[in-house]
Amino acid sequence: MRERILETALKLCRTFGIKSITMQDIARECGISKKTVYEHFQDKTELINEVVAFMTRSYCRQLAECATAGANAIEELALSIKHTERLARITNPVLLFELEKYHPAAWKTILDFRQQQVTGIIRANVERGIREGLYRSTLHTGILVHMRLLQLNALFNPLLYPASEFDLHEVVEQMTAHYIHGIATAEGQRVVEQYLPEKLNA
Repeated sequence: MRERILETALKLCRTFGIKSITMQDIARECGISKKTVYEHFQDKTELINEVVAFMTRSYCRQLAECATAGANAIEELALSIKHTERLARITNPVLLFELEKYHPAAWKTILDFRQQQVTGIIRANVERGIREGLYRSTLHTGILVHMRLLQLNALFNPLLYPASEFDLHEVVEQMTAHYIHGIATAEGQRVVEQYLPEKLNA
């Protein structure tokens, strides 16, 4: 029941943001009483903190699955980008703004996740690509990881890529092509052609 409440709350928060969602809304969507929600969570703040932890764990698990499923570093990157784009599409930008403004503990979970788990996953992919001969060995890993993290964070900021001016899928395509072509070796460039649209390999 606890996980069901978390999944429902996450869906509602992603769609409508946090401020407009009540415990009653979550209970109604779950098909349970508000009392049942309060049996598992003391208040809305605790629920939001747990929702964010649940969200980051799920995303981290998905990225780990990409690393396992990818036959090489470039395929792993392509798979992870699909997950990231989907997450950006289904997440109302107001959610992150409200977390930062009204829920400092939950926002710290987001920041820690970015700086620790996501950074570690990016670094592992870069090191894997170098070992496989697909990424250039002369790369400064620390700089590259930081740059890539900034790129990914930008996808969730509508001030940087407003929907009225940019199509998210095209932004992801261009960003990915710029990143991967910049770090790939000659062999890596040949592998990239299997995963990027032809127009981005010209």
